[in-house]
Amino acid sequence: MAYQTFFYTDFPDSDSNLFIKELGEARKRGVQVWVLLETSNWDENVEAQNKEYGKRLEAEGVTVFFDKFDITSHQKVAIVDDYATVVASNNWSHYSLWQNNEVAVIAWSAPVAKAFSDYMNERLIEAGHQPLPPTSAVKKVDAKKLGYKTYPAQQMIPIPNREYFPKVHEAFQNAQKRIRVLQRTAQYYTILPSYSQKELKPGEPVSQMNTLLKDLIEAKKRNVDVQVVLDAEMRKRKSTGDWKVDTANEDFAMRLLAGDVAVFYDSLETQTHAKMVMVDDWVVVGSTNWTHNAIEQGNEASIMIQSKELAQVYYQYFEDRKKEGIPVTPETDLNAMKNKMEQEDKQ
Repeated sequence: MAYQTFFYTDFPDSDSNLFIKELGEARKRGVQVWVLLETSNWDENVEAQNKEYGKRLEAEGVTVFFDKFDITSHQKVAIVDDYATVVASNNWSHYSLWQNNEVAVIAWSAPVAKAFSDYMNERLIEAGHQPLPPTSAVKKVDAKKLGYKTYPAQQMIPIPNREYFPKVHEAFQNAQKRIRVLQRTAQYYTILPSYSQKELKPGEPVSQMNTLLKDLIEAKKRNVDVQVVLDAEMRKRKSTGDWKVDTANEDFAMRLLAGDVAVFYDSLETQTHAKMVMVDDWVVVGSTNWTHNAIEQGNEASIMIQSKELAQVYYQYFEDRKKEGIPVTPETDLNAMKNKMEQEDKQ
């Protein structure tokens, strides 16, 4: 299941191109391969790219489906042999696979694979397709044979779609020592966005995103160590020479800062596309941005894993991203920083 896929005519050896070849080779070995791609009702480029990619997959013998047109299917999941499940923030593009800051995990678990296979069937039925036939792999992909390092896990809980918010909300409320958040997009809402299908009840928050922000501030008040790294990419457009900065997270960052939460922007040179949460020994990884659409409406796929050993890996990853970035203060002004870069560039 993929949200955004790219085939690069000028770069035939790019990883996303190789995925087509590898899935085609798997079909030639007799492996059943099904792919579900996004059809976008808001981004014509995404739809065009996925249609082209789908045709190339079909030419290799792969069965391709497209999701329901008016729902954003943003999940990034691959299930292999009913056993290994990749849950990721990565799109199938050069930037995502080679340049961005991304996070992915492989869950070696038949129950997890079953849960995400059921999720895929739900998306297929939602789009008017028939569910996939039952499968039972005789041989299973083996982590040791592949040379992958594995970590013991006490629990692995798939949290797709509307299951994400209650689990993360509960984890924040019960945090004992530390919380870390690494996010591509984090939004606070004073009114419902125009695309929202929600009817507010008396006393209900405008968005569940507002509740997560409040959770972080309340955890800080309980002396939980709370730190957040948000994306704030700044780059020069090759086509025009103009400088661009992404300020989408600025409001959320300042609201956290007002609640005494430590906030950082990532490296301004690299996009942080990861969507990762850590609470004590729990890790949440997947596709879920902190937006109203992702949390309350769209199709998303994340997984929640309890593992002290795995958590340490991701805590270090968080620290690395934090060191590359800058601390946010009340005086931090991304647009002013962009203007300064433009002036220095002209000199």
